Amino acid sequence: MFKRILLASAIASAFAVPAMAEVSISGSAEMDFFYRTNNTVDGDGKFLQEIAIVINVDGKDKLDNGNTLSWRLAQKVATPDRFDAWGIREAWIGYSGDWGSLKFGNQFSNTYLIQDWPYGSKGFSGTMGEVANVGFGQGISYTSPTFAGMNVSAAYDFGDNVGQDVYAWETTLQGAWGNFNLDAGYYRSENGKPVPAGRDWSGATASSTRPNGLTEANGDSYANWIVGGRAQFGDFGLRAAVRGMEDTTAGVDTTAIGYLVGGTYSMGKHALSLGYMYQEAEKDGISHANNDFQTIGFQWDYALSKNTGAFLQVRHNMVGEGWNTNTAGTSIWQNADGMAGGQDNATRILIGTWTGF
Repeated sequence: MFKRILLASAIASAFAVPAMAEVSISGSAEMDFFYRTNNTVDGDGKFLQEIAIVINVDGKDKLDNGNTLSWRLAQKVATPDRFDAWGIREAWIGYSGDWGSLKFGNQFSNTYLIQDWPYGSKGFSGTMGEVANVGFGQGISYTSPTFAGMNVSAAYDFGDNVGQDVYAWETTLQGAWGNFNLDAGYYRSENGKPVPAGRDWSGATASSTRPNGLTEANGDSYANWIVGGRAQFGDFGLRAAVRGMEDTTAGVDTTAIGYLVGGTYSMGKHALSLGYMYQEAEKDGISHANNDFQTIGFQWDYALSKNTGAFLQVRHNMVGEGWNTNTAGTSIWQNADGMAGGQDNATRILIGTWTGF
């Protein structure tokens, strides 16, 4: 018995994790229950629900040279239209120090993150925040240290292509000075289009089984850019942004530009938000398709605890006359509400809770 204890102790010592290594788990859990008008082919409304649970597993180790090695494995589970498999959301290894940070692997596009939050929040996730360039499946990215309140980042994706020179890249700039923030980003893919993690977007097929893949189409391209600003004046916050998308398919160039303005007023445990977005009709160089849209978003937030909040959200989409008659370019932007009902306007009323851990 004594020999077994000594042997077990020796094995445990040989494989013990160094004291400086850190592993942590974080994430969030969101429940959404909502009603959409004009959500079927007959124009009827429908009740729906969505559960989104995000789990992040992070590791960190301080290296002897003073730098840090870090890694993340993350997944969003129980969300429709996505593959629930570890690493499809994020799976990267990074190195950081006074010189900045460098990451290798499946990672988010910073241009997408800027649109998703804060500009796509409070009722605009399905318009401002819903773009195809979610991440870089085989990415290499660099983020600079903060200098004079600003930092820049750049990323590149090899595309894992077969027979075509498919690749994607982006650059972003973000700054914070007192109560003002600036956010700007530009993403571009060449000889193909981005396909978000675990989703077959607008009929596109990823070039491999890797997450955040790129389609292969020689001569085609896609671009997405945003410039936004945020300001905080006591309990009142203001945000505004201009977002553009460009799509080239079979030699036809299509562009679309959207404008967003919104504000939030906080009152203790309560917060009221109201915003408006207008996206111009797409332009393809030949005709001016009348498929513009407008979105009004309202949200009431109530803090249930330090980590949990409840909210009521109302999102109303108003689409142009040509929404269901000219669909050639609609793949470069998404309008989640009311698409099944054609060109008619649609409203989504949602209640939910969000908790972070």
